[in-house]
Amino acid sequence: MNQGNPVPTEQTRLGETTGQGSRLGSYLRRLREGYGYTLRKVEERADSLGESIDNSQLSRFEKGKAIPSFDKLRALARIFNIPVQTFSDVLDLEEYEPFKPSEGDYNELISAGAGLISRGEFGRAYVYYERALEVATDRAAGAERDEAIADSRWRMATTLKRLGKLSMAEHELREILKACKRLAPRTRMRTLLQLSYLYRELGDLLLSSILAKEALALSRQLQDSATEAGVLNTMANIAHAEDDFNCAAEKYRQCLKLLKAIGGSREMEAIVSVNLGGCMVQAGHVDEGMAMLHTALNEARRNGYRRAAALALTRLGEAYRQRGDTKLALTSFSESDVFAARGNNCYHDILFLNAYRRWEIARSEENGTREKIAFGRLRHLRSMLQRRFPEVDAFDVHIDRNRRRYEVAK
Repeated sequence: MNQGNPVPTEQTRLGETTGQGSRLGSYLRRLREGYGYTLRKVEERADSLGESIDNSQLSRFEKGKAIPSFDKLRALARIFNIPVQTFSDVLDLEEYEPFKPSEGDYNELISAGAGLISRGEFGRAYVYYERALEVATDRAAGAERDEAIADSRWRMATTLKRLGKLSMAEHELREILKACKRLAPRTRMRTLLQLSYLYRELGDLLLSSILAKEALALSRQLQDSATEAGVLNTMANIAHAEDDFNCAAEKYRQCLKLLKAIGGSREMEAIVSVNLGGCMVQAGHVDEGMAMLHTALNEARRNGYRRAAALALTRLGEAYRQRGDTKLALTSFSESDVFAARGNNCYHDILFLNAYRRWEIARSEENGTREKIAFGRLRHLRSMLQRRFPEVDAFDVHIDRNRRRYEVAK
C-alpha cells in the first residue's frame, strides 16, 4: 500500500483553517453529501458501529478547524465504505493545492487541465479539474449541469488513476454512475470503461470483464470506434492475465485494426503492439513477438512515448530471459528503468516488474547480494503500488510466508 503522508493526530485550530484540514475536510464533505447524509446521520451511523463522532466534531473536520485522528478516520472509512488509505491519498494531494485556480470559466479550466495532462503534470491537472467540478456544481440545475459535473469527475478519476490514487478514482467514477439515469449513454459508456480499467489494475478481473462487456455493447451501439478499441485492449489484457493467449492475441489484433482505421492514436497503437508482442512471446512465438516488440520500441523512442518504450524494454527483457540470455535481459530491464523513472511521473508498476525479474534471476543464480538488493527495491516499490498484477500478488505471498524471518532480521 502507498504509505503517503502520515495521518496527523487530531488537533484544534481555534478557527484557523489549515491546508491539510481544508482539503481533507472538503473531501469528507463530498463523501457525506454523495451519500445524502446529514451531519446527524453520520453521527448515528458512527454510533451503530460502536464509534464516537458527534455532528459538531464532524463539522469542525469538514471546515478544516480540526484534523481527525487515525481512529476517527478509520471510523469514517467504515461509514463511507472506502479504504482508510484513501485519506492518506487525499493528504498526498496537498502539495498541488497552491496550483489550484481560484477562478476561471468551466471550459477554460477543462482546456488548461488537458494541456497539463499532455505535459505529464497530473497533480496540477487534478486540481484544475477539481475546480471545474466546483464551477459546474454552482450552475443552475439541468442536463447541462449534470453532464458538466460528470465530465469533471471523469477527468478527475482518470488523473487520479495516473497518480496511482485508485480508490479515489473509483469513488469519482461511482459518483457518476449514481446519476446515470440523467446522463447521456456516451457518458455512461466511458465511465464503465474507466471502471473496467480500474478494476483490472486492482486485480478484480471478473468485475473488470463484466464492465468491459457492457462498455463494448454501448460503444458499438453508439458507433464509437475509439472507445471500442479501448475496450478490446482491456478485454485482451484480462485474457492475457488469465493465460488465454489465443483470445488475448485476437483481441489485441482487433484493437490494432480499429486504431489504424481511426488514425491519430499512434501512442495507443504502440502500447497495444507491445501488449501483443509480449503475448506472442508468452505463447511461445518468441521470434515473432520480439520482432513486434522491437518495432514498437523504435516507434515509441522516435515519438517520445515513454511508457510504451519502458514496457517494450521490459517485455524484451522477459523474452531474452526466456531464450536464456540473462545478460541481455538485465540490460533491457535497466534500460526500461531509465524510461520508467524519468521525470516527475514514475511508472512504479513497470519499475516493480523489472525489480521482480531481477529478483527472480538472482534467486535462480543463488546470488545473495543481488537478491538482497532486488528485494529491498521491491519492498520500497510495493509501498507505492495500489495496482495489482500476478507479480505483486506473488511478492505479497512471499512476504506473508516469510514475515517472521524478516521481522527477526530487522
